Amino acid sequence: MGHMTVQRFIPIAAVFALAACGQGAGSGDSGSGDVGSPPGGGTTDSVLYQGALTVLQDAEGEVPELCGVVAESYPPQCAGLPVSGWDWDSVEHEEASGVRWGSFLVTGSFDGESLVLTEEPVPTAEIDMADYPDLQYTEPEIGEPAEDLSVEELQAIADELVAEFPVYVVGGWADEQNGVALVDALLVTPELEAYVQERFPEGTVAFSQMLKPVE
Repeated sequence: MGHMTVQRFIPIAAVFALAACGQGAGSGDSGSGDVGSPPGGGTTDSVLYQGALTVLQDAEGEVPELCGVVAESYPPQCAGLPVSGWDWDSVEHEEASGVRWGSFLVTGSFDGESLVLTEEPVPTAEIDMADYPDLQYTEPEIGEPAEDLSVEELQAIADELVAEFPVYVVGGWADEQNGVALVDALLVTPELEAYVQERFPEGTVAFSQMLKPVE
């Protein structure tokens, strides 16, 4: 397995130094149900989110997953937020050893467990990311922390969030200068926000979210 790389809206060709492989479009099974249909008939969040990230489904995976961290192996490996409504037959993608993947602009709502697609995904190779400035990585807003914590304490906070929320939190580190734990997340869910508010001093965690709310 290769090392892990945080992907911040970078086309997959720039993330993986891979040998050529066959295109998987038009082959294999579909991922989930129809676009926009919540699993089990549940309701979705009214907020729409958008991001340009890797979608990957391994040989044993039941559904595709949206990934913020990808192992630079061949085929690549990652795990993240399940995607509902995905159809591999409708998008060009790469495939090797039963693994299917690609880099896509995705738009959808969050149903509490997965990103439910509300629009057809678009390969990032077909778009100009300059047209989507809101999706580029931006530094998180940092306020005044309520308590002064050591670098070790801040790193422990970041590590705890990664361990407790592996689907949503992809990494974090201590910002000694500002006295906060900087945390990269696919999506900051209400559950994640509540956990931070209950366990850590106010203002000691600053999130950078990869799936951005659509205005």
